[in-house]
Amino acid sequence: MSTYTAIITGASRGFGKSLAAAVSSKHPTSTIYLLSRPSPHHTATCSELSSTHTSGKVIKVDIDFNDPSTYIEVFNSTLSKIPVPSSGDEERLPPTSKIVLYNNHGTLTSLTPSPPISQIPLDINLNLTSCLTLSTLFSTRYPTSTIVNVSSLAAIKPFGTWSIYCAGKAGRDMFHDCLSLSHPSLKTLNYAPGAMDTDMQSHIREAESDKDMKVAFIKMKDEGSLVDPYESAVKCVRLVEEGKEGHVDYWDEV
Repeated sequence: MSTYTAIITGASRGFGKSLAAAVSSKHPTSTIYLLSRPSPHHTATCSELSSTHTSGKVIKVDIDFNDPSTYIEVFNSTLSKIPVPSSGDEERLPPTSKIVLYNNHGTLTSLTPSPPISQIPLDINLNLTSCLTLSTLFSTRYPTSTIVNVSSLAAIKPFGTWSIYCAGKAGRDMFHDCLSLSHPSLKTLNYAPGAMDTDMQSHIREAESDKDMKVAFIKMKDEGSLVDPYESAVKCVRLVEEGKEGHVDYWDEV
């Protein structure tokens, strides 16, 4: 039986939910931990995946990444349930015998040139600090594993009304690049899934204050050119299987 284990954060909706489905399809006997805030969406996603992922396990973990006083304890408790491979064991196991953290959670709140000062520490904590914390805890326990940082074009290209979001995504990319240098046996992939047809994209079309960007995203929606989140998730899982590292965009020919 496969010993593939996936931990997916922000798993209740959008790309996180699609990642769970893609992992299940590729690794039907895997154990999948779905981490998200307590909500009807989270409950429904876990129930839905459990009904189809019958050869493996689906484990629901309620966690609030806005609250560092609790999420560190909850995440460590989750990791404690996953065995640590004995020294050298991972090199002898088949490709499906691995542990992967999909660091997907994040938020895009203020879409204005000058975000509220009070919003900056909140978004940085959720989008950057919590992500770095999880990856540090995970890589310390599983130094020969794989971390997927769900990145964005915003990590490498500035958008005038997305300053906090861009800063968070850029910081995440750089952190994981550094992590891979300091942990030679650890694989890190910064995967930008593309402009997807998700609730976040709907929020952008409604709240974006930059007129040109707003029009461009509405046009993409109307023309059906937004990326299907499941297709992007399938590519992400494939890249993990192939051992790809660095920053890779959905549209890159790899």
